[in-house]
Amino acid sequence: MSGEARSAALVAVGDELLSGATADTNSAWLARELGRLGIAVESVEVVPDDEPAVAAAVVRASARADLVTVTGGLGPTLDDVTRHGVALAFERELFEDDAALAEVRAWFDGRGVAMSATNRRQALLPRGAVRLRNRAGTAPGFRMDVGSGAVVVLPGPPRELQAMWIDEVLPWLAAKGWAGPALDERRFHLFGVPESVFAERVGEWMARDADPRMGCTVREGVLTASLRARERTAESRAALERRAGELRARFTSEIFSAGEWDLEFVLGRALLASRTTIATAESCTGGLVAGLLTRVPGISAVFGQGHVVYSDLAKCELLGVAPELLAHHGAVSREVAEAMATGAARVAAAELAVAVTGIAGPGGGTPEKPVGLVCFATTLAGEVQSVERRFPPSDRDAIRRWATRAALFLAWKRLRDAGRASASLD
Repeated sequence: MSGEARSAALVAVGDELLSGATADTNSAWLARELGRLGIAVESVEVVPDDEPAVAAAVVRASARADLVTVTGGLGPTLDDVTRHGVALAFERELFEDDAALAEVRAWFDGRGVAMSATNRRQALLPRGAVRLRNRAGTAPGFRMDVGSGAVVVLPGPPRELQAMWIDEVLPWLAAKGWAGPALDERRFHLFGVPESVFAERVGEWMARDADPRMGCTVREGVLTASLRARERTAESRAALERRAGELRARFTSEIFSAGEWDLEFVLGRALLASRTTIATAESCTGGLVAGLLTRVPGISAVFGQGHVVYSDLAKCELLGVAPELLAHHGAVSREVAEAMATGAARVAAAELAVAVTGIAGPGGGTPEKPVGLVCFATTLAGEVQSVERRFPPSDRDAIRRWATRAALFLAWKRLRDAGRASASLD
């Protein structure tokens, strides 16, 4: 196959997708599958079960991509109008395909069930379309060439869609010469960089015509920056490697991994590799930090105990936090977080400890200490550091998840700064 990379556009059909009753998992699955074939997804559009809406979306998708993949709306009821919408988009007549009808009948016959007259709708195909066999359900799919591109129409149920993709679409893409090796890609996971700040710092790197193409997503405080070569050429690959090196240099302090998103595994492996023992002290996160750490196989070699000290009394009795410290600074303060970390390290005889105390809401906030304020402290070999973060005052669970990831990152950062860990960039 040549160095030219093909592109795809996805159209998901269904009122239930727009209402939120059902998640569009098909588009995510197809995007991953297409990426493995070196076919870049240019757009994803969700449209209702409406014939003109489907037609308009397919026309838009065909204008921007070589391959248009339409999912859903191939059932037997009157609101299943994807066939009609695709036919309308390219001004083609629908006809009842004998082989498609035989396939639908065989599905019912094989189960000893009479086929309803409404199921004949599933045998309708646009003129010039090629039927795609469905071994997992009643709805045949179809594909059709449109100019220099193509449209593939697949059923909505994920089990049926995936079976048809494997059985029918992948061999066709390979025979067509469109299924090539994946485009070269690099990913980096960063913590503590807001998306807007990241965009400012990378500037023109995120331009749509840049080579490599850059994108970023943020989840629970972790920003994932992706770099993908635009072509399969030596020049494009070289540009990718240059940009990856520039990104590493520009975000040295924030990148913790080029492969592993889960901070607990990055931290846990660093702890095990350096044989550094750790303890946790948690208030607002209620044990979430310890819970994530115990996902790491073998972590018991370095993690012996964690403390959930939700009340002031527990902070004093279990970790030795001075009552006057709480009275003067309040439970949510850097001073108390430092005392919590120091106490956790002492009680567990651990080299490293991390502490979290904050206001997760929805109540409890004040103008001086609003909802979303979280204080963290780490101690390593007796040296204590603390930091204050103000997370968006959204929902309680979101603040707790963000705070948990932040605690894991700060603990890893202490190891890195002490020369006991490094970002995994392989």
